[in-house]
Amino acid sequence: MTFLNPFSILDPSIKLFIGSMAVLGPLGIAGVVLLLKRIEKDNPERIRWR
Repeated sequence: MTFLNPFSILDPSIKLFIGSMAVLGPLGIAGVVLLLKRIEKDNPERIRWR
């Protein structure tokens, strides 16, 4: 019994897109959080976390 990898049937460009989004997505979210923290430090009343 062999296990078929679901990514093996995808086009290489789609694999590259999925891989790059798996890296860039969390980095983008972290960048937004860091930007909001910087704004909060300079101007605390502009950002509300709750």
